[in-house]
Amino acid sequence: MSGPPFPGERPLSGSGTSAADLDATELTARELRDAALLQTPWLRSFLAVADQGGFGAATTVLSLSQSRVSAHIAALERALGVTLFDRKARPIRTTGAGERFRGYAVNALLELQRGVESARSTLDDVVAHVSIGSYPCVSSTYLPSVLRELTSHHPGITIELREGTASTLETMLASGTIDLAFLPMLPHMRGARLCHRTIWREDVVAVMREDAPLARRATVGISDLRNLPLIGMPGGGEEEGGGFDLRNTLGDAVKRADIAYLTDQPATLVALVRSAFGIGVINRLALQTATAEGLAVRTIDSPTARRDVALFWPRRRAGDAVVRAFLDAQERAQLPPCVSAVPGRPAPPAIPTVRGVSPELAAR
Repeated sequence: MSGPPFPGERPLSGSGTSAADLDATELTARELRDAALLQTPWLRSFLAVADQGGFGAATTVLSLSQSRVSAHIAALERALGVTLFDRKARPIRTTGAGERFRGYAVNALLELQRGVESARSTLDDVVAHVSIGSYPCVSSTYLPSVLRELTSHHPGITIELREGTASTLETMLASGTIDLAFLPMLPHMRGARLCHRTIWREDVVAVMREDAPLARRATVGISDLRNLPLIGMPGGGEEEGGGFDLRNTLGDAVKRADIAYLTDQPATLVALVRSAFGIGVINRLALQTATAEGLAVRTIDSPTARRDVALFWPRRRAGDAVVRAFLDAQERAQLPPCVSAVPGRPAPPAIPTVRGVSPELAAR
């Protein structure tokens, strides 16, 4: 089992017995025979459905298909011989048996996770699995250099990559689906039990056709942009962070702005700009991943036309050897050329040096 248990540390809804309270002889009798039938993915799916109030909502936090989650619940119910959910209720809710079992399931996963963390903290040669959350422009421009540093120093580590938007990555980080995630510092993360390390700062710029009137200027102002159709990233509603860089750059002027399109893909934004559907507002790193030849890129005269990018991880995982190893690899990796180290944090050396694992754990 990798990652912290779902749903994490919280008050238990039922009673449970910890491993320390069990007599060793009891674990060789009926309790072990029954418990051995259960699988941790079943428990994670059960807790996700119970917490989210539905099978569909649980798929997001688990990154599993709804059919897989349903199969896990059905298998768990067969093994226990009871019905765990009242499927006729809206939203779905646990039965009496399900509510009683819920606390024991949380305790079981927490005890197992404590054992995992204890074992991980004693590793000298890191041989482990790490799941990294990233979004496409970081994955294509920066993450390979971090992974190169990681695998060169710790070849025993296996790596899993999960990509998504800031919103989905935050959900996966909170649920334990991923161990660390690259995310913009804004909009603010809602999780209070996270550590972060700010890595770089990058500009948010305007991209337009070369025949656009604004292309004659070296910089463009907020008053210029609010009167034109705008294209931003990412997609989705405002409450989900849709078009955040555009909205943050415009500030109060966004109330009068014409936001024509929002998209998750830099290539789509560039294509819409090229076809004269509007002015694109995009961070420089994302723009580097699209073919923007023949278009004009201009700085925006706004104090908020920039963003900081950070690496986040759960506070409870800060002592894990594999997390420390990844943080150290990230600190050695070269930044993309279109970004700058944040003020007060030196850029990585041109030639990586071999150092011990000593990451800066900056608490959120």
